[in-house]
Amino acid sequence: MKAFRSIKKMFTELVQKKERKRENIMGLYVNTNINSMIAQRSLTTATSGMQSAIKRLSTGLRVNQAGDDAAGLCVAQGLETQIRGNKRAMLNIQDGLNMMYIAEGGMSGVTEDLQRIRELCIQAANGVYSEAQQQTLINEIDERIKDIDVIANTTTFNGLNIGNGTIQKKVELQTGSGSDGANNSIEITQALTDMNTSALGIGIEIASQPGFYCSGLSGTSTGDEIRAYMEKLELAINKISEDRSKLGAYQNRLQSASDNLSVMNENYSQAKSQIMDTDMAEESANMVKYQVLQQTSAAMLAQANQIPSIAMQLLQ
Repeated sequence: MKAFRSIKKMFTELVQKKERKRENIMGLYVNTNINSMIAQRSLTTATSGMQSAIKRLSTGLRVNQAGDDAAGLCVAQGLETQIRGNKRAMLNIQDGLNMMYIAEGGMSGVTEDLQRIRELCIQAANGVYSEAQQQTLINEIDERIKDIDVIANTTTFNGLNIGNGTIQKKVELQTGSGSDGANNSIEITQALTDMNTSALGIGIEIASQPGFYCSGLSGTSTGDEIRAYMEKLELAINKISEDRSKLGAYQNRLQSASDNLSVMNENYSQAKSQIMDTDMAEESANMVKYQVLQQTSAAMLAQANQIPSIAMQLLQ
């Protein structure tokens, strides 16, 4: 019986102890509603998260301000600088290629004239023609020579004459986005040849028409004189061919530089995208999550705000 009373006493003390602990935990306060504060904090966090998700989904950007990812934004801006610089350099290269295409067009016209002049010389050197007939061939040769000078003087790009050797400035293309000239520029001045007949060595100036040249041949020219002139023509054709080949080499180099810049921009854009762009699937899931948390937090806040009103029941 004594042991039973002892066990009953211990049990009573344990129950009383738990009741006191419960009273401490479940204390009723009016001035400070901790439950409401917790719910408010949760609601604020959920609302902020949902706003961030909506912003990222609507803009498509993961980083909309520096605070989203300060280090990432710095890297992305550096990549953007490279991308925009490369795009401008690619346009510069295209401008240079356009200039070369025009110069090559002039060379092609000059080459055609030179080939025709040589063909006429071969015909005129044949001794079966009379002086009058030979003169008709020489007349066409002289007109072709004049046409070469016209081509040389009218081959221009953006106001720069690139066919008669009068260009005074160094034509240097900015082919990269950096400031190091050795690795970011290509000079193409050497590819712009002088196509005038005087520079080619195939014409003499006509006294009555300053600025125009003729072959110096006539209907009385001998076959040896005509063949000697043909040697000059061959040298002129070879010079134009070599200059045109050099032009082609520059074109290939510029095209290669443009292709390299294009590949670089693809890689830069991919790296920038991984830093700046939003993962739409992830952000959609985040928005749904924060919407649910916002709704539950608002509901719990309403419940927490009702707890102090229970104190009124104690005053009745």
